[in-house]
Amino acid sequence: MKKKVLAAILAVVMAGLSLTGCGSDAGSSSSSDGQAQTESASQGEEGAGSEDAGQEPAEVEEIVFAYMTQNNIPEAADMQRIENLVNEYTIEKINTKVNLVVFSNADYMNQVNLMLASGEQLDIFRALGTSHLPYIKDGTALDITEYFDDELKEAKEVFYHDEFLNPTSVNGRVYGINCMGSNYIPGGFTYRSDITDELGIDMSQVKKTEDLTAVFEKVKAAYPDMIIIDPNRANDNFGNYLGKVAYIDPLGDNIQAPVSGVAYQKEPTVVNMYETEDFVNICNLARDWYNAGYYASDAATSTATTAELFMSGNCFGTFCGLGNPKIAAQYTTNYGYSFENVQITESMIWADSTGAWMVNSASKAPAAACKFLNLLYTDAYLDNLIVYGEEGVDYVLDENGCAVAPEGYTDLNSVAYTCNMNYHYWGNKWITLPVPGGLIGEENEAQIAKNYAGEHSVYYGFLFDFSDLQAEYTACQNIVNEYKKSLWVGAADVETTINEMNERLYAAGMDKLIAEKQKQLDEWLSQQ
Repeated sequence: MKKKVLAAILAVVMAGLSLTGCGSDAGSSSSSDGQAQTESASQGEEGAGSEDAGQEPAEVEEIVFAYMTQNNIPEAADMQRIENLVNEYTIEKINTKVNLVVFSNADYMNQVNLMLASGEQLDIFRALGTSHLPYIKDGTALDITEYFDDELKEAKEVFYHDEFLNPTSVNGRVYGINCMGSNYIPGGFTYRSDITDELGIDMSQVKKTEDLTAVFEKVKAAYPDMIIIDPNRANDNFGNYLGKVAYIDPLGDNIQAPVSGVAYQKEPTVVNMYETEDFVNICNLARDWYNAGYYASDAATSTATTAELFMSGNCFGTFCGLGNPKIAAQYTTNYGYSFENVQITESMIWADSTGAWMVNSASKAPAAACKFLNLLYTDAYLDNLIVYGEEGVDYVLDENGCAVAPEGYTDLNSVAYTCNMNYHYWGNKWITLPVPGGLIGEENEAQIAKNYAGEHSVYYGFLFDFSDLQAEYTACQNIVNEYKKSLWVGAADVETTINEMNERLYAAGMDKLIAEKQKQLDEWLSQQ
């Protein structure tokens, strides 16, 4: 762990600029403003000296930042209001004017690719849900290595570890930066604690996935018409078990549904995960649960959301990742019933070849773009402005310093501007204000420490470039997409379904993908 960096992060937390700001009387904005005023005063003195020396003030740079939202797209007037506040800050702090462009998560990559293809100005963008390697390989992503000596220096100092930039680096050169979201994410199950209390079920006895079977049996006996397991998060059960119990690394693919081969921690041989004993075992467990009625009979096709199921009062629990170990408190607030979590796996961190934030190589102001990226990882005021909007208008701080809706609004999602559902989609989540039920004080400090100390896969930093096999990769993805939900919820016969899926995968070229990944992995390992 970077002890110096962790101490710095915790100092920021204690100052009220990060998630533990909800334990401070001072809000994130005021703390950041105070820092900005101090730095601005210092810069102003330096600027005065420069003018006395006859130097012209530097011309303000202008960049375009394209980001994404799961909330409603704000009205133009509200977007302009937030952009004005951003620029009041960034022009003074980094001499840069920022044009904000926001798209929905669903439209983001299509719109970004159109902007890139047309030559429209776009300085900072993300590979959302897709590999960033093609953007590096075709020269779209700028080599930002040299900017870490100056423009990105502060950001580098707060990264989780020295290898944090490996998944966005090629041949020792850095082309992007991943988000600092939850790094330490044990597998868990969030459940109705009012039901377990009523039935006298001791959840402290649940230590692993298989232990849940006895719990489900008791709940189903008492509530025969209840849906015991939320099918929307059945994929998390597979991801948690395969990645954090079996310790399989998807090697840049999706652990829940990989199509290009995986490797175990102790054996650097790329294999088809769907032929492993571990995959068959977790499928059989899901099948047993389905046959016992713990999943609804229509689990593979149901369109009911997690929120709808829990708000109906007729669902017992859901699989999850415990990046926020107090996620159950948010469920309690949101859904009107008492919830608790139980941890069922440890955490394992592997590299992801998707999601990097990059600077467009066509940018006319790359240094300014990097300065803005730097602020996204280090500046709480700017981060919270983009996440929650304007304090006092789009959110206020409650008595604990947590972000809540202003008077007259039902919740944070109903205000004029918010991007709170994507709070972890850029920069550093640890400088974002929490909502009620989030981590505060010592709990938050402990979670930050776990994120810096989390166990990493032996293959961390390996990137699989499948660009020469794009057709095979896409074909295999389409095949897996046909089968995955029915396997996740146990709605299909395991042996028959897996055999049929594998036959189709090999016919579509999975063997070529595995062979190419093995070749690239061997080369990467030889350089470590």
